[in-house]
Amino acid sequence: MRRFCGILSATALASALAAPVLAQEAGASFEQAQYEACLSLINQDPEMAYEEGLAWRAQGGSWPAMHCIALSQVALGQYGIAARRLESNAEGAVVATDETRAIMFGQAGDAWLAANEPANAQRAFRRGRDFASADAGLALGVAEAAALQENWSAAENAASEALDLDPTLVRGWQIRAQARLELGNLDGAAADIAEALAGNDENIDALVLRGRIAEARRTGG
Repeated sequence: MRRFCGILSATALASALAAPVLAQEAGASFEQAQYEACLSLINQDPEMAYEEGLAWRAQGGSWPAMHCIALSQVALGQYGIAARRLESNAEGAVVATDETRAIMFGQAGDAWLAANEPANAQRAFRRGRDFASADAGLALGVAEAAALQENWSAAENAASEALDLDPTLVRGWQIRAQARLELGNLDGAAADIAEALAGNDENIDALVLRGRIAEARRTGG
């Protein structure tokens, strides 16, 4: 599910605009149409989408309006502010589906990573897993954020969880290989980087990491 900063994911989310709840509310179809229009505008003119979102919010728009505002700020490069809004919105969107809230937490995590705040990203991804525990992308997000903090035990554990859910995640094998290298498990690191390269043999970062692992084995760590 992850890598949510792309607007395509957000637009797809609009089609599932808390359907079980909104279907029972007057004006739900109008709000969904407004939501889709606001998200679509982000690709064309994020500044205008931001202004439209603010106006919609001022007129009583609920979490969809705030979501559009936050994603507009992602598109404008205002990552920290957007991340805070996405997290706050996901927490408050109690009428939305669990999947929708998990997506917003994932988007918040991605925005925190873009803002170079991996500790906050790790928190957001973990919170997203409260709503979608089987989502491999969110587990991978936790691993990525932990690795950026050089918390190798947490990175290894989260990468293992992600790979248990989806063994095709090349990035998961790579993160776990690096974590195992840093933790001194050279055989495990070598096996993991082989899996990463089996999935993408032109991955420069994985090739460099394979070289580091080989050197560590040659020199005894």
